[in-house]
Amino acid sequence: MTTIGVLGTGGIADALATMFDRAGHEVRIGQGREVVAESAVVIPAVLGVQGAVQRLRPWRAALRAKILVDITNPFTGGHLDFVGPWAAGGAQDLARAFPEARLVGAFKNVWWETFDGGPDSMAPVIRVISDDEEAKETFLHLCGPTPFTFVDAGGLAQARRVERMALSGAGGVFVTDAVGA
Repeated sequence: MTTIGVLGTGGIADALATMFDRAGHEVRIGQGREVVAESAVVIPAVLGVQGAVQRLRPWRAALRAKILVDITNPFTGGHLDFVGPWAAGGAQDLARAFPEARLVGAFKNVWWETFDGGPDSMAPVIRVISDDEEAKETFLHLCGPTPFTFVDAGGLAQARRVERMALSGAGGVFVTDAVGA
C-alpha cells in the first residue's frame, strides 16, 4: 500500500482521493504540510501550474525524491485556449520548478467530470507522461486497481500534446466495457 497525498479540497481532489482509496491505497487529503510530508506520491489538485508551484513552494524540501503528479492544464480562465506557446507544456514548467521531485503528468487529457461518480461504460484512456521511467512505472502500477485504463504516453516533451487533448475533445480513445462491446 502506498500513501497518496492529494492537495486540495475541491471536486477533482475528492474524486481522485476516493478513486485511490477504493484502489486500496492510503490517502491523505487536505491543504497542509502533513499531506506532503506523509505521502510517497503527491497530487496537487489546484488550478494551473502556477497555482501548483505556489502551493508546493513551502514544501520544496519535503518533495525530494517523491513522485509529484501534475494534473494541471495550461488553459485560459474560460477554457477556450491555452496560455503559453505551443512548444511548451505545463508539466515541463512544474518539473523545472521542482527538479528534486520525480514528476509524472496524468489526468491531463480528460475533464474532471470523468471522475464524477466513477466511470461509465465508456471511459477515456488516461495518458501518463514522465521523463523518469521508474516513477512513471510506479504510478502506472498504483493506478492498476482503478476503474480506468492508463497508458504510457512518453516523456515530458509530449506534455503539450497530451494537455491539449482535453480542450480539443481528442481526450481520445475510449475503452468499452467488455459486456456489450
